[in-house]
Amino acid sequence: MYVRSTESLDTTLNFGSSYIASFEIMKEAVAHTAFHNSSARFDPPKCHPNTRVAVLQKIMDWIHRTDRQTLYKYILWLTGAAGAGKSSIAQSIIELCLLEGLVIASFFFSRTDISRNHGGNFVATLAYQIFFSIPTTQRAIEAAIDQDPLIFKRSLDHQFDVLIVQPLCAFYNSVDTSDPACYRLIVIDGLDECIDRGTQQQILMMLCNAIRRFGLPIIFLLASRPEHEINSVFNSKAMDGVFVRLFLDDTYSPDDDIRTFLQDKFDEIKENHPFRRQLPQVWPTPEVLERLIQKSSGQFIYAATVIRYVQSLRHRPNHRLDVIMGLRPAQGELPFAELDALYMFILSSTEHIEKVLRVLSIYFKECDHGEVDDDFYSLPLVECILSLDEGEVEVLFCDLGALVSIVEDNTGSRKWLVILHASLQDFLQDRTRSQEYFVDIAVQLKNVAKNMLRSFKQGKFSKLLKTFLISD
Repeated sequence: MYVRSTESLDTTLNFGSSYIASFEIMKEAVAHTAFHNSSARFDPPKCHPNTRVAVLQKIMDWIHRTDRQTLYKYILWLTGAAGAGKSSIAQSIIELCLLEGLVIASFFFSRTDISRNHGGNFVATLAYQIFFSIPTTQRAIEAAIDQDPLIFKRSLDHQFDVLIVQPLCAFYNSVDTSDPACYRLIVIDGLDECIDRGTQQQILMMLCNAIRRFGLPIIFLLASRPEHEINSVFNSKAMDGVFVRLFLDDTYSPDDDIRTFLQDKFDEIKENHPFRRQLPQVWPTPEVLERLIQKSSGQFIYAATVIRYVQSLRHRPNHRLDVIMGLRPAQGELPFAELDALYMFILSSTEHIEKVLRVLSIYFKECDHGEVDDDFYSLPLVECILSLDEGEVEVLFCDLGALVSIVEDNTGSRKWLVILHASLQDFLQDRTRSQEYFVDIAVQLKNVAKNMLRSFKQGKFSKLLKTFLISD
């Protein structure tokens, strides 16, 4: 978005010294690294050309209010597994909307940036951008700060009402809000990266309440992982009819997009890399390419990590790809450091990691034997095998929605565990990568065998099997 220099603010806007002081107060409260075009986010990730076409089109139809099914939905929740490409899609949408003058503000959370891993600067950052995107809100915003110079120490709800809702209400009083062309977009990316889970929920409810109370033509694209607290708010009655969920799954053919991305990037390496003449004539082989797509599990982060490692200008690309494929030992730099850090962070959020790893070990062992039998993974069976309480698996994995999904059949009578990342098993079974989360399959299966024997002796397992046989 275009931001005018504040050096000439008094002459450009013809405001007095009190308004200049108010603007300075707001500017000090802003998290400038949260802007979509912040220098701290230089070269931010966005969708590779000719990928995510269907997803981007669906979101743009919602923004343009041309999709009748989502016409009255004010929030679009873009969600999916860790590394599915949510931030890239959000960035691409902003750039498309800027061309049409549709986006008025954005906020990109990041857990590693202390200025934008919390909600303290959230409202100030949005208000600052709205200040310039809709100039007629400027007097109302600055008057509110001038009246209460400590406004940014107030609650988020109060800040949002005084600095965003009220100025926008005053602006839209003179606009025909029945015209779909008057709708404007605010993008909030990575809400799950806000370290205070209570604040995550507060922000969602704050948006919901403003939508229900005022019905302004302001819509919100919100991208996040399906974390438990966030999911709980979206599943609450308060959100009924307010939002539409767009889950990045196989519906949008991610494997085709990942194939396009990998092929284009490998072609670039073969054309431009300083060691391109040392590459084999056929590289990579179709088999290797398909293996990389399979390992990606529809999540772009795996493919992007591979390319970043392979395209190093100081190494031979084919040697680096051999490291990825396990054909050559790594020398120094670890190929999956970024992906490993993501896995470590997500796993650290669970309280009972030992039980989580025990459940996963059953899945991994079955994967080694080929296609997974869904009946074997019905949660009551897994709980019986591991001597867990009824319903305990869902509780154990409630903070791991970015890695694992709990799915159910059409009747809702059976539920199964689905691992969203094929590369998670590689990570957990490599001690050098997973460290304290290392899964020793042999040890875990011994424990599983002991639990199964105990269940058989107690009659639990046979009773459960009879139940399933009768239901079938």
